[in-house]
Amino acid sequence: MRRRPDAVRERETGEGRMSETVPGASVTRLDGDRFVSGSIAYSADLIPVGALHLGIVRSLHASATIVSIDMTAALGMPGVVAGLTGAQAAELCDAMPAAMALPAAAARGPLQSRCLAVDQAVYFGQPVAAIVADSVQAAQAAVAKVAVEYAVHAPTVNARDALREGAPIVQPGWETNLLMRDRIRAGNADDAFARAAHVVKGTMTIAPSTSAPMEPLCYVGEWDRRAQCYVLTGTFQNPHTSRWLVAAALRVKETQVRIVAPAIGGTFGLKMAGHPEEVLVALFARLTGRPVAWVEERRETLLAGARSQHHTFALAADENGRLIGWRDSILADVGIMAAGHSWAMALVTPAVFPTVYTIDNCDVECALAITNHAPWQAIRGYGKEIGNLVIERAIDLMARRTGIDPVELRRRNLVPRDALPRLLPSGLNVDSGDYPAALEQLLPMFGYDAWRARARETRADAIRIGVGIAFELTPEGGARPGNFPNGYETSTVRLTPSGDIQVLTGVTSPGSGSDTGIAQMVAGELGLRVDQVMVTQGDTDVTPVGTGNASSRALMYGGTAALLAARDLRDKLAQCAANMLGGGKADIALRDGFAWLGNTDRKVSIADIALGVHVRPFTVAANVELPLEVTRSFAPANVRVEPDAQGRIATYPTFSYSVHAVAIEVDTELGNSRLLDYAVVHDCGVMINPQLVEGQLRGAVAMGIGTALYEELKYDAGHRMITDRFKSYLLPRATDLPPIRVGHLTTPNPFHPLGMKGAGESGVGGALAAVSNAVADALGGETQLEHVPATPARVIAALSGRHA
Repeated sequence: MRRRPDAVRERETGEGRMSETVPGASVTRLDGDRFVSGSIAYSADLIPVGALHLGIVRSLHASATIVSIDMTAALGMPGVVAGLTGAQAAELCDAMPAAMALPAAAARGPLQSRCLAVDQAVYFGQPVAAIVADSVQAAQAAVAKVAVEYAVHAPTVNARDALREGAPIVQPGWETNLLMRDRIRAGNADDAFARAAHVVKGTMTIAPSTSAPMEPLCYVGEWDRRAQCYVLTGTFQNPHTSRWLVAAALRVKETQVRIVAPAIGGTFGLKMAGHPEEVLVALFARLTGRPVAWVEERRETLLAGARSQHHTFALAADENGRLIGWRDSILADVGIMAAGHSWAMALVTPAVFPTVYTIDNCDVECALAITNHAPWQAIRGYGKEIGNLVIERAIDLMARRTGIDPVELRRRNLVPRDALPRLLPSGLNVDSGDYPAALEQLLPMFGYDAWRARARETRADAIRIGVGIAFELTPEGGARPGNFPNGYETSTVRLTPSGDIQVLTGVTSPGSGSDTGIAQMVAGELGLRVDQVMVTQGDTDVTPVGTGNASSRALMYGGTAALLAARDLRDKLAQCAANMLGGGKADIALRDGFAWLGNTDRKVSIADIALGVHVRPFTVAANVELPLEVTRSFAPANVRVEPDAQGRIATYPTFSYSVHAVAIEVDTELGNSRLLDYAVVHDCGVMINPQLVEGQLRGAVAMGIGTALYEELKYDAGHRMITDRFKSYLLPRATDLPPIRVGHLTTPNPFHPLGMKGAGESGVGGALAAVSNAVADALGGETQLEHVPATPARVIAALSGRHA
């Protein structure tokens, strides 16, 4: 039996039992019982009987010329139906276009976005040939029989090597390995460092890591011969973007492609548009006349990398511990350029400086290098987590240099509440916040003084306790020009003849439950129960054009569009109710499933209004524009696309933030780390559903902990990936995590009609920085922690003054 949502909060009144849907309440997730009972159908559950299965031959080399591909043996194996090489595929389809245009300052050349490589393989794992067979086992066996002859070249797998004079060109058709450079300046950094009483310098190398969602990629392609269209069902994080890219690659009209995204078991950026397999399943479906399915293996999921950056930084302070200067030189290895836009994460990293701190003089430069790594795939945090990590490490180094407690040093330098809104040197306009209040809320909640005392007691022990504090500033709702689609989201709210509400929206849920929040927002406007609202997402033939899910847009953009549409629909319903009950529409209130006339007991149900409009429109709907359906779009006010005097634009409209505290135990003999306690205070403005926010935050904190301590993509001497399973690519287990205590603070966003900010990415950077600071604190003295993750080998190396 289906449970009634907790969000339908009931109260006794003089008029009897009433139900009230309240935005701001922790509504139980719609269909939550079906998710936990395994009743929800994911993409792999929807593979039709009789479908063919795709097997992909992937390059074993990071850089090689493809001399020949012999598929004779593979095509003769039992169950094999068809196969393609890159050259054959190129006759049938084109490369995907770029999902986001390169910035004006970037180098330009052809993308590596064909579904199969032609002539050259430029990263380990690149698809070079493909087979379809009547079973997964037959497809895998055939893949093993494909003979590929390569002329192997020495790959360029380091950003510094890629940019050295005379380095070989990595990406065919390009003239340089430098994608672009950027520099962000404010004030006079040279003067600040010249007059500083204290200067700390350091480096930080962030290893490549990936998002590793529970559900890997899965696509099912079908060709409808009668309708002359493709239908692709699968793990599409950006359905409308994928439709556009796939249609272009397949040389058909966009209306000849339908993308359907069912429930998704986590995305974290990995399932954004631009994967070559999206085209492959469609291509083979048309060639064979049968559905074609592909379910990614875990080793294929782990091919996707991100976050590989190196920072050389310096922080200056005056004699009172006031931060006066910040420098950072960033070198990012963004891999090969393909259809996706995940390389842009490296540009977000410098854009967040100096985060929540008052540092008037900044000079930050960034270089993006193309190397023989797989194209970056978006990952939660989208670059901002690295910026937060680096500046928080620098502040801890300054605390050590000056002898000022890390909390006190931060307290002296936080931007005060009344100084917001505030422009960052990058041009981003931080909307609101109360950073000092968040810090003061966190300290007693965590027990900072007690943990500090315990840490001091272990300083001479082999097993030491470290305490880490870190702030995180999280720009959300990205609207970078050139992205598709960009800057707005659209939702339709429709009242059915039976009185139910259907919401059609261009945003999607990555498994976060954001559809519940949207239903809550609409139900609250119309005085209905949450379970009377059905949210339809992820079908390009039904829903408005939209982004899908990215940068916390689901509720902040799509939900706001739905709420605006619901308000307009409420106005129509009020007029209909006035026609039926008498009085004016201003006298009508919607609550508990009824339209009420003023303070009287006269009422009419929403269901009766809906039916009346459809069967008696000339009376019930007099002076109302039909149908009872409204489409609205929402675009944020805090975005600026016209360059300012420094040539900067503002591509993020909201800025959530959080402050984290962690206690960790480090074994200095074995290098192992164990978390003891964790607390965080988070501010994402007005919350529609605190339960959903906390779920997102705790998951992000777990991801940040994993990035800080465990997660790293590794390669052997031939640059073949060796972290191809969860025994070698290490994720934090439930037993590795302490209870994560969450506190909330609310400073409404003045640029949003509801005061909302994004809540999908907050937590990764704060956890990454706090845990890294805690490990360094446990090591103590002059020990430098210069690499992330802080693996046992790196901890031991740091203690001995070596690198690992």
